[in-house]
Amino acid sequence: MAKINVLDSSVFNLISAGEVVERPSSVVKELVENSIDAGATSISVDIKDGGISSIVIVDNGCGIDKENMRLAFLPHATSKLAKAEDLDNIATLGFRGEALASVSAVAQVTMTSKTQDDEIGNFITLSAGKVVEEGKRAIAQSTSIAVENLFFNTPVRKKFLKKPKQEEANVTAIMIQLALANPDIKFKYTVDNKVVFQTNGGLEEAVFAVYDNDIANGLLPFDVTYDDYRIYGYTGNASIAKHNRNFQTIIINGRVISNQTISTAVSQAYGNRLMTRTFPVFVINIVMPFDDVDVNVHPTKTDVRFADSHKVFSCVYKAILTTLAAQEQNLILGNSSAADKKQPEVNQIKEDKFDRKIDINPIKSQEVVKEPSAVSNKNDNNIDVLFNDKDNIGSDKYQALIEKQKKVVEELKYKKELPKIQTKVSDSSGISPFGVVGTKPNTSTKMSDRKPDIETKSSLLEMVEEQLESEFKVIGQIFNTYLIVECQGVVHFIDQHACHERLIYDKLLEEVNANSVGIQYMLVPYILDCNNNQYEYVSAIQDNLKDLGFDIQEFGGLSFKVNSVPHLLNDINLAVFFDELFAERQSGIGLKNSDLIRDKLAQKACKSAIKAGAQLNNDQIKTLLESMKNGVPLQCPHGRPAVLSYTRRDFDKLFKRII
Repeated sequence: MAKINVLDSSVFNLISAGEVVERPSSVVKELVENSIDAGATSISVDIKDGGISSIVIVDNGCGIDKENMRLAFLPHATSKLAKAEDLDNIATLGFRGEALASVSAVAQVTMTSKTQDDEIGNFITLSAGKVVEEGKRAIAQSTSIAVENLFFNTPVRKKFLKKPKQEEANVTAIMIQLALANPDIKFKYTVDNKVVFQTNGGLEEAVFAVYDNDIANGLLPFDVTYDDYRIYGYTGNASIAKHNRNFQTIIINGRVISNQTISTAVSQAYGNRLMTRTFPVFVINIVMPFDDVDVNVHPTKTDVRFADSHKVFSCVYKAILTTLAAQEQNLILGNSSAADKKQPEVNQIKEDKFDRKIDINPIKSQEVVKEPSAVSNKNDNNIDVLFNDKDNIGSDKYQALIEKQKKVVEELKYKKELPKIQTKVSDSSGISPFGVVGTKPNTSTKMSDRKPDIETKSSLLEMVEEQLESEFKVIGQIFNTYLIVECQGVVHFIDQHACHERLIYDKLLEEVNANSVGIQYMLVPYILDCNNNQYEYVSAIQDNLKDLGFDIQEFGGLSFKVNSVPHLLNDINLAVFFDELFAERQSGIGLKNSDLIRDKLAQKACKSAIKAGAQLNNDQIKTLLESMKNGVPLQCPHGRPAVLSYTRRDFDKLFKRII
């Protein structure tokens, strides 16, 4: 049997330092959190060479007196806990008593501090965990900690550090998160004698200080309360999505963390609003009872455990979804009937009919979707005539308007008067440069003083065109891909494929949500062979898949027989579909089979939509836009923008008419 050795403090401090001090950013995080716990309202951080050569942190907290200065550097020494029961109600960021001991074990550290009761300040210097100097030093009431030559006595650890610029980027990311998590504290962050950012108080001010204007202006504020949970912060619109998660900040009771439950809730709330492989920008601050969260589950305190993770998931999901739904309305062109309809209340979100509650995923999610856009049968027919009837295109371009013409004639016969619509164009300077979204047009209807003679006045087509022109003006098409429409003093550039694709997708989605999906039986059933975990999962969602049009029956052993598929997805590759379903479940992000169904519907819509490069005339463009009675979609099902809008003022700026 090997001999049991009791490790010397110099050895176990190095081991502890390996857990707490991974790189310069770890040192900054631990020391700034100590400053916050000390009640500091102003903290400055100055690093050199990415923090490898020097880290200096100065705060105006309560300070530390001479008697406790040595104790602060002992392992497991802390002022924030006294007994085991205190672990159940941790309200401070630091509590393990390992930070200073771990940092001093692998660097040269000098602490200078003065409390309110001290006449003069005190300092202590340690190298590799040993005290080398201490004494008096003149200083105002504050605490300063200088960490130099990180990992000077552990060359193996130092060898694994990245280049100074990369370490600097890690420190900057930590400082951004700390500034956002503590907006009431004034932070000053300096790198190689150059100030990177400085905050002066308030979350909004902190956001603009640490992010550039494009990101800050694209963030949507929210502040909601569910029972004893308060969830507030900012979440980004689709235009500022990033290709990594570096712009995501999660804060629990002032502590910056990374948590899969919250990240998944945000991702599912965004749904298909973002393009594939892009991630939203957000700052989420959650305030909850301290005994509802366990922060003592990770050596570096970067993750937490919730007493009720499902409640946290649900609250975050609802907060983000409600915020996105509130600003996400379609572009209304002209005097559309949808503009007169009362917009739904933000909280009136339709429950997702895809999935029953299944206790199979590691995270139970309650996903909801917006009410899909309804499209009238008449408009559907117009689209079919204009874009699916090849013989009609170019030969009789007004054929699709016959039904509307008849309706106009009947109204004229009944009223005996011809309505003329006059549109008041708003001042362009008062319109957002990002387009008119969900705005009811300012129109007035003036009846003619005399009865018109329909037969001598003008042809029926001219009257219909006059009505169309009064709603919006089609400028034309460029590159056989983008439509140009002028309406209410704004020019809209519309991606014809993305726009039509979303229209078809919403129709398919409406059919699925209405439980009116047709079934396509297979000539030869598909046999699905599973392992034990896959068999359990398919058994749990069998009834749910049946509601979607999949007739699945057990086929002996660990196999299932698929007899039918939804007619909307009659060309689906079942092998790929189930592989994706199993892969997403194993990833642990709680993705439901409904998300894969949406992906398939989006693919179906993409194949059926008008393609980029298809040449359309103005009448086809009008009919396409009129078919969207709830407005022109702002995004395709894959999250790509479908509309870009510019005001007269924007063009004046481009041509330098306005400086």
